[in-house]
Amino acid sequence: MIPEGGIDAVVVDAGGVLLVPDPAAVRRQLAPLGLEPDDTTCLRAHYESMREVDIIGAPDWPAIDRCFARAVGVPDERIEEAVPLIDAIYMGEHWSPAAGAAEALVALQDAGVPIAVVSNAGGTMEEQLLRHEVCSVDGTTHARVAIVVDSHVVGIEKPDPGIFTFALDELGIAPERCLYVGDTVHFDVQGSRAAGLWPVHVDPFGLCPQRDDHAHVTSLTE
Repeated sequence: MIPEGGIDAVVVDAGGVLLVPDPAAVRRQLAPLGLEPDDTTCLRAHYESMREVDIIGAPDWPAIDRCFARAVGVPDERIEEAVPLIDAIYMGEHWSPAAGAAEALVALQDAGVPIAVVSNAGGTMEEQLLRHEVCSVDGTTHARVAIVVDSHVVGIEKPDPGIFTFALDELGIAPERCLYVGDTVHFDVQGSRAAGLWPVHVDPFGLCPQRDDHAHVTSLTE
């Protein structure tokens, strides 16, 4: 599942790999429903909702938000109330750095591994990664990445393999010499594989049923 000859670059997703929904923001959004899920519950809810993407095989966001709501304990009779509250978390900038992600990027950089980011996002991902001191294209106080490819900016979304071309061109490295690390099968494993990269699935709770299809890690640190 990983090339025997090794790899020359690592390309990473943002949501679920470098950033995760901010648990404090989740609690603020769900306060009207009387819920205060702990940090681990909030984190698991994200990955359960990403598994729902893979089950559906399409970005049916209301259905995915319902999955998140159930995972944080919203009762069935209030699920529809929760959908716009959860949607606001994902569509806004209510994110926080994933544990160890910034340090993992620095470790890759120190090992001489070029890095790029490819994300389905809303047009502000480069600024968010800079603001959270996860990475930047100039690498002033944290890891340097060759490019942050934001789907809203380039007009192509994963799993369309064309979105990876922007990163590969900037890196100047053939796709078969690159890993792509993401948190879904639908967007990330299928998209990167179609583009010729080697997919690695961030799955901290062991939710992916396709254990033999592609590589899995619990975090970017691993």
